[in-house]
Amino acid sequence: MRQFLFTTVALAALGAGPVLADQIIVRDSGSVAGSVVTVVPAPEPVRSYVIANPRPAVQLEGELSQGYIVPDSVELVPVPDNPDYVYFYAGDDRPVIVRAQDRSVVYVDADTVVDGAPVVQDGIPDELIGYVRDNPVDPLTIEGDIDVGYEVPVDARLQPVDGYKGYSYFYHNGQPYVVDQTSRRVVYYPR
Repeated sequence: MRQFLFTTVALAALGAGPVLADQIIVRDSGSVAGSVVTVVPAPEPVRSYVIANPRPAVQLEGELSQGYIVPDSVELVPVPDNPDYVYFYAGDDRPVIVRAQDRSVVYVDADTVVDGAPVVQDGIPDELIGYVRDNPVDPLTIEGDIDVGYEVPVDARLQPVDGYKGYSYFYHNGQPYVVDQTSRRVVYYPR
């Protein structure tokens, strides 16, 4: 709780009121519920505008994820009505929202394409799903929608799946989510 209060006071002192709508991760290691991580995504009007206004794709080296600093060579397009954000489209035609102040990525569309391929829930063994359902863990608190392709924040504690190397899971709102450990992306949740 102290870390949350310190972070809030520090951001307020820096005049970061509008920045609080960015991607902010707050950690609290409560003694009863375990570790709690809260994620606040980029504002919905910004995401809607960016998705509705595609741009020519830009090829970048490395994997795009939250916190990635976009090189100065990439032309960033302003978001009207919200000067805190700029954007571009990655080489695989995914929209990428960037904080104008420091060129850091706050949102990468991962719902449809990851590493140039569509994200699907097929291929997850029934036994793995059964294990995750039969072994609930303390929930994570995440604001916003979680869907297949959602990248779980680095600070979020994931539970490994016994017998299935490469997979982890977490619970949110009473529901399990299976995560690929390499990409930290959700690959399955019961619909």
